[in-house]
Amino acid sequence: MRRWQAIAFGALAAASPAVALAAEERSLDAPADLTQVVLVTVLGLLAMAVLGGIGYLYRRERGLDWDFQKPDTPPEGDHH
Repeated sequence: MRRWQAIAFGALAAASPAVALAAEERSLDAPADLTQVVLVTVLGLLAMAVLGGIGYLYRRERGLDWDFQKPDTPPEGDHH
């Protein structure tokens, strides 16, 4: 729960200067193609997530795990 509170506080702190600047009359208008840019960005991020997921599933199903990818194990007799 504390993590979510910290994330919310951080987002609020990061957004507060933008809100203060937007209240001034010197603020910029949103570009005409803002919706298109946001849509292409979101679709690009979703496509990357899907491709990453497919790659992960392919690697897992084929058993393509190498020794260097595994976590290091402590040497025998090394008890900490």
